[in-house]
Order: sequence, then C-alpha cells, then structure tokens
Amino acid sequence: MLTRLTGILESIDGNAATIVPEGMPGLAYEVLLPAYLADAWLGRGGGGGGGVMVGQSVQVHTLEYLESQGQGASFVPRVMGFASRPEREFFELLTSVKGLGPKRGLRVMAVEPGVIARAIAERNARLLQTLPEIGPKLAESIVHELKSRCDAYIGLGVARGASAPEPAPAGAAEVKPARRQGRTTASRNGIEPRPVPHAAPVAPVRAAVDALVALGESPVDAERMVARAMDRWRSAGEDEPVELSVLITAAYAAR
Repeated sequence: MLTRLTGILESIDGNAATIVPEGMPGLAYEVLLPAYLADAWLGRGGGGGGGVMVGQSVQVHTLEYLESQGQGASFVPRVMGFASRPEREFFELLTSVKGLGPKRGLRVMAVEPGVIARAIAERNARLLQTLPEIGPKLAESIVHELKSRCDAYIGLGVARGASAPEPAPAGAAEVKPARRQGRTTASRNGIEPRPVPHAAPVAPVRAAVDALVALGESPVDAERMVARAMDRWRSAGEDEPVELSVLITAAYAAR
C-alpha cells in the first residue's frame, strides 16, 4: 500500500493535486487533499501561507481507499494525502465515526486537525457544526465517540499556520521547477502559483479571525469574537494565548 509520496506538484484543481513521483516522470498520482490543506496549497488559507508553486517538490503521507461506483457495481481506487503522519492518523480516527466516510471526512477538515481535535476534546459540538457536512446529530456522535481519544492531536497543524506541506526528506535529490507549457490547472482557476514565503508567521489574532471566517463567521463577527476573548484575558491579567486553537475556542466561548 502506498503510504508516502514525494514528488513534483504538477497541478492542483479543487482538492485534487497531481503529483509526479521523483525520478518517475512518466507516472503521476491524483491525490485528494483535506479541504484546509488544499486551500493552503492554493494560497487561500487563513494562516498566511502563500501557497505552493507548481513544479515544487512536495511530500504527502497517503491513504488509499476504494470508492464505490454505480451502487457498488464497481470500485475506483483513490489516494488521499496529508501533511504529516499524525494528521493522517487523526483523519483515520475521525472517519471511524459512523457516517463519516473518506470523501466526507476530507471536506469536514476545513480547518487544521488540531482545531477539530480540541473542539472534540472540549465537547464543543457547536464548533463542530460550523464545519462542512456536520449537523447537530453527527457533531454529538463525534464528541461522544472521540472525546477521550483526541488529546494527542490538539494543536496539530496549527504551528504551521496552514502553511505549505512538509519539505522532502534531507538527502533527497534536488529537483528544479519544470518549465511549464501553457497554463496550469491552478492558473486556469485564476490562481497564479506562488513560491512558499519565508516571512514570519501571521500574528495569532489575525490568524484566528481568518480561521473563524473560514468556519463560516462573518468578518465582523469574527473580529468581535476574538476581541472579546482577548479582553477577557487582559482583564484577568493572564498572558495572551499564542496557540491558534486556544484562541478560536476562547472566541466561541466569548460570543
């Protein structure tokens, strides 16, 4: 079974990335990404990342599954990719809940896994309901089944601020970006591929506002919620939080 893939990002369309394995230019894999990671690669995530340049070397930790077609008459193999092995493990845990299949699970992960894990651990079904594909009943089922199993994943992915994927392992052959013929899938969608920036990460407050907007809050409400949470910390004389997941949870509590 394919468990890790390192190669060149050839194109990305929606949440489907086409990756050419290093040293195998005649082969390409279509890899389905979690919603938040696809957004980050396209440079439209809330963590300040500038996206991934087509032609850049990327690495994903993969899962394979068979997608039913024609009411089970046939099956199509699919490959899903995650930024790290723990993120893949969290996805497997999340989709162990009845009613959360692989494709639905990828859409549910519209924010970093660590944010979702904290919401589950803190029994915050309300936050879960802001995610795509999750209604009240499913949110309660997720909390009930996983509330004591998510502690190890709290904060997962948050430190990266939805940045680009992990670099290829040390010692891997350097691959120069290929010359592109015509327009790539990303540019056809109106998104020009950009290199991963080396700037400092976005401040937690700005990142929290962006994350709340991604979760469905209006920009005005997101600003107000984060401001109230920060006021509570300052009034209590406590240090302001630096973890994005902590600030998001506090913003919902202060709503």
